[in-house]
Amino acid sequence: MSKLVVITGITGTQGGSVAESFISSSSWCIRGITRDASKPAAQEWASRGVEIVAADMDNVESMVTAFAGAHAIFAMTDYWYPIRDPAVREEATKKGTSVDEQCAKIEIQRGKNMALAAASPHVQATLERYVWSSLADASKLSGGKYTRVWHFDSKAAVESYIREDEEMVKAGLSAKASFIHVGLYTDNWKRSGAEIQRDVETGGFWHVAFDDGRTRLPFVWAQKDTGPLVKKLIEDVRPGSSLLAVSQLATYREFMAIWAKALGQTLAGDEGIKKISENEFRDRLPPVEDIRDHLMSTFSFFVDCGYDGGDAQMFYPKDIGAECLTTPLEDYIRQEDWSSLLK
Repeated sequence: MSKLVVITGITGTQGGSVAESFISSSSWCIRGITRDASKPAAQEWASRGVEIVAADMDNVESMVTAFAGAHAIFAMTDYWYPIRDPAVREEATKKGTSVDEQCAKIEIQRGKNMALAAASPHVQATLERYVWSSLADASKLSGGKYTRVWHFDSKAAVESYIREDEEMVKAGLSAKASFIHVGLYTDNWKRSGAEIQRDVETGGFWHVAFDDGRTRLPFVWAQKDTGPLVKKLIEDVRPGSSLLAVSQLATYREFMAIWAKALGQTLAGDEGIKKISENEFRDRLPPVEDIRDHLMSTFSFFVDCGYDGGDAQMFYPKDIGAECLTTPLEDYIRQEDWSSLLK
């Protein structure tokens, strides 16, 4: 008899990748959780045989119903979704806090709500594995230097809650939980003009940064590689583990060299790096000071501490025999559509 995997955020990047990894397996059936079951992306999954359920992460009972009967759960939240909501901005103003901090509070509460639902006796009756999509505790791992990396710390706070909270331990969820830290999306260039640009003078391309491009980063083709790694965690890796979802470790210098070779392009600047001052870089970010502080703290944390903050307990795909499940950067680059950048 097939087991049930419940996937939150099925219409997004991570959840969609997890669903793709399970959908062809006769050992599993899938229930996808989304805010709006009527939207086209949800209906596309339904047409492929996925049970689609609408649920509210702000309501624990709603999530208990959504998780009922699950043998495995992939739980994730989108920090950036509420930041576009005018009501969230209004609430932040009323409370005298930043929008970034308000979004972190929302993410923490939603993460805890899902954990509470998964820890309920009704769900625990069948649940075997729970995977939370987490990130590094930047405040802790930087020794308090970087306290505004909100979208990392909020996910880390939920991870700590699942691991350590007395209620989670007593209910048994802590003993069934694993954690996946998804790396730097390879397609971030689509959302940021600073990622890769053409030098108008030479026609070559460069990555714009305030560092020298030598920081080693865990690039991940999230749409393709997140799912196989989550499936590996659920089926083959002991609970309690933290896994960094990385397709290939590389510096931006290495990324740009691979990119240029694969696409037959030339590089500009210093081996494809255009270094600018921190103030110049900051001016390229969205024109909201709180968000600029947040993003600058994030990039600085990467440079000073590494993407995972140097967490010695973090597994990499090679540590769990999963290197064959990830995609080399060259393969991603060759399969990606770069027409909008190269035109």
